Amino acid sequence: MQATVEQSRYLLVLAESIVNGLEDSHRALEPMTGVKTAGWLLGHLAVSGDFARRLCGQPLLCPSTWASTFAPGSVPSGQPDDYPPMSTLIDVFFSVYRDLIGVALKAESKVLDAPNPYEAAQEAFPTTRDFVAYLMMGHLAYHLGQLTAWRGAAGLGRLPGA
Repeated sequence: MQATVEQSRYLLVLAESIVNGLEDSHRALEPMTGVKTAGWLLGHLAVSGDFARRLCGQPLLCPSTWASTFAPGSVPSGQPDDYPPMSTLIDVFFSVYRDLIGVALKAESKVLDAPNPYEAAQEAFPTTRDFVAYLMMGHLAYHLGQLTAWRGAAGLGRLPGA
């Protein structure tokens, strides 16, 4: 789990510049047809990371109302007020993942070695350990990549160092 944690920490460093400059007006902006909105991406990452925390035995940090809005398969809204303020989305996203890093390191082997309870991902990630690692690395990186593409499509310019 240590390698997973290190990669997740690195992704969070990258995320700082990716979310820099995001405003409430960006929450539901779809700069190109089919591009997920910045508000949905951050909310989705927050609830997904929170699910990983729960798999490690921790209570949820995200408001319960976020589950249906940001769950896998949910559709991004074109209405900004359907989302919390951008500052809240960003703060909760970072709070969830920073906590998850510590939680994953301290999780008991019997918890992590249990079967993955998320049926849709059981074939690819048979154990909780496998799925938590995916949520902390692959899933996080994938959606941060989408958010980077969103920034470009929205005309927010290049990221520092890109």
